[in-house]
Amino acid sequence: MRLNYTTSRLLAVLLSACFIISEASFAAEITPLAEKISQRLSYMKDVAGFKAQHHLPIEDLDQEAKVLANAKAEAEKLGLDPGSVEPLIVAQINAAKAIEYRYEADWLAEPEVGWQPRPLDEVRQEIAELSKEILQQVAENLRSGPFQPSDRFDFFKTVREHNLKDPDKQQLFSALLAVRMAK
Repeated sequence: MRLNYTTSRLLAVLLSACFIISEASFAAEITPLAEKISQRLSYMKDVAGFKAQHHLPIEDLDQEAKVLANAKAEAEKLGLDPGSVEPLIVAQINAAKAIEYRYEADWLAEPEVGWQPRPLDEVRQEIAELSKEILQQVAENLRSGPFQPSDRFDFFKTVREHNLKDPDKQQLFSALLAVRMAK
């Protein structure tokens, strides 16, 4: 059967649309992951408040090393490439510190009245659990297909924590794009 030019062009357009739709259906929705990342960052007010009350520095290199080591071990268990996960963990740590510094700066100008931070050990346990959930979600998403630059809008729309700036979000998102499954 021979098709005329118009019919063959229409068929090509329809096949292309089917391919685009099937590609999109394989890519996982980024919003649940972005919600978990946002939730993790929401704990930084308590962390900053506890550190400020107890005159502790925001930067805690021993804690950061522990978080990174735990995350890489968890990534390996989940079939993620630990080396590709490291920049994502570092980006989360850096975003967390940036939020903490901004809270402390805000409190210098205007102390918050009537609020008490939760104990640091309690908060860190919840952050550790959420960090595992984030990596589980990353692995689940990657099994459906890689993250796409087009996911940026939904990621930015969802990750909305006080004192988190767009450059912080961009570092998180760029690091997320580079995460891959282990070979």
